[in-house]
Amino acid sequence: MEIKIGHTEDAKTEEYIIQRLWQHNERFTEINMKTLNVILYDDQQNIQGGLLAHTWCGTLDIHYLWIDDAWRRLGTGRQLMQAAEDEARNRGCHMSVVDTLSFQARGFYEKLGYRVYGEQEGYAQRYARYYLAKRL
Repeated sequence: MEIKIGHTEDAKTEEYIIQRLWQHNERFTEINMKTLNVILYDDQQNIQGGLLAHTWCGTLDIHYLWIDDAWRRLGTGRQLMQAAEDEARNRGCHMSVVDTLSFQARGFYEKLGYRVYGEQEGYAQRYARYYLAKRL
């Protein structure tokens, strides 16, 4: 046996490990993982924001949400979230989950009906990470 530590991305190896995990999980429940990306473009088709997620096991699992500073506080974040939640419902999802750090967007998610179900202190020795969920 040999254990190796890597310091660069290896897409082939990562995909293999992920697929093996899903094969294991599918013995217990249907995974049906699908990518769900909602992207904000300006009039020149430049990306100004986006939400990257997956739907699986009846859940919208939001990984990343970013909005360019010029587009913040205009309702665009809310629109991206609504579009993702609507599509998740169309895919049969009954809940949505997201996490955020204390300097990021906890209040934003709470205004959209998300509730904190977990908290972990100590990120960078000064921030908290919040885990939030919402029924769809």
